[in-house]
Amino acid sequence: MAEPSSSITSVYIGLALAAVAPKIDGDALFGSLLGAWLVSSTRQHLKAWQRLGSLTLSAGVGYLFAPMVLSVAPFLSTGVAAFIGAVVVIPICIKVMVWLDAADLREVLQRLRTGR
Repeated sequence: MAEPSSSITSVYIGLALAAVAPKIDGDALFGSLLGAWLVSSTRQHLKAWQRLGSLTLSAGVGYLFAPMVLSVAPFLSTGVAAFIGAVVVIPICIKVMVWLDAADLREVLQRLRTGR
């Protein structure tokens, strides 16, 4: 027989999940996971924990950027928008991060002022 405190805890966890679940867009979650799987599976020489981290990061970014992609291309479904967000945003962020690491602060400010 289960302990009463564990049963009560299970009920609270179930109620919390039931309250959060309707707010999650299943199509966007599935699309972002597919895009994240594509991103993490194409990375070479990653350990299992690094691959899992890449999958989690890409899925989260894809889910978060789905509304922005939908505002640019409203004819897409939320799943496709999340997939595009997961596949496109992370490589762009990595390229910007590498550029910022290599660039001088004066050069960054000059490019922002001139718009080139």
